[in-house]
Amino acid sequence: MKCTQWWKSHDPSLRKRLMRTVTLSLWCAVLLGVVYYFAVVYRVPERGSSTPSQGWVARSPEWHDVPIADVGAGEEYELLEQYSELVALDFLLPYDSLFPWRVVLREMASLEEEEEEDEVEEKVQPQKATSPSTPRTTHPQSTRQPGIVSDWDHLFRKYGERYGWDWWVLAAIAYQESHFRPEVVGAGGATGLMGIMPATGRRYGYSRAQLKQAETSLRIACMALRDFGRAFAHIPDREQRMKFTLASYNAGSAHVLDARRLAERDGLNPDQWDDVVEIYMGRLDEPKYYNDPLVRHGRANGDHTVRYVSEVFTRAHTYKNKEQQHATAE
Repeated sequence: MKCTQWWKSHDPSLRKRLMRTVTLSLWCAVLLGVVYYFAVVYRVPERGSSTPSQGWVARSPEWHDVPIADVGAGEEYELLEQYSELVALDFLLPYDSLFPWRVVLREMASLEEEEEEDEVEEKVQPQKATSPSTPRTTHPQSTRQPGIVSDWDHLFRKYGERYGWDWWVLAAIAYQESHFRPEVVGAGGATGLMGIMPATGRRYGYSRAQLKQAETSLRIACMALRDFGRAFAHIPDREQRMKFTLASYNAGSAHVLDARRLAERDGLNPDQWDDVVEIYMGRLDEPKYYNDPLVRHGRANGDHTVRYVSEVFTRAHTYKNKEQQHATAE
């Protein structure tokens, strides 16, 4: 009431000047806010970004975890270098659309292997895929059979023999990913016995639901390990080659290639994982390294990958010793 009386008791010209002053102050505040936004907050959208809204917020380096088989599936090392620049993230142009004929050939070869074994061991009708994107039919959940380290040892042996991997290494991966639980779904979306990402399953022709079938998960994991291993086929030492493959399985080939480039720049052997590339892999979460021009795929949780490779190998040796002890006891 007193404010109203005070306002009416003053000269109208004074009230007009006061209103103009308040209005001008508000507009100045708005103008300053706009200037501050474009000068400090706004960043020009990065080239190749598929999400326009990403250009309207301040950015900080982020981990770019590349799902299994998103980078370099079935390619030689030189093509893997080129391809990893295009497919560092799942939302970028998929490899299947770049080289569809390669995917068709790879899927046909995989189907032939599966059909041949299915006819002999499981006696089911051969499967036919009309296109790489067509979901495959899979067998029901495999029967558990008590083994030396898990109920899935019979599957690890079967697919280890088919794809040239020691079964105890496959078992160690399964423990690391799921503790031998075929229906588990991790916080990041990794699904099933072997921790397969849904995007990876789609690339090999399997749906999200099928990833929870133990044999399907193991089959995809072995195909991904096979494809990753081709990028490191030139490495003569089998154990080192296997460790690079495991690192790619966990983090994607893009980050592993970044670590290899850093090691080679410093005059070290890029084909040596132990005490060489693993060191640079672990440094990919440090600004000094992920901002280096040689690092083309940004920040990575490299320490996690280094631990992953170490723990899988340690556990694999434990499982191998268990098998030897079991054979001796028999």
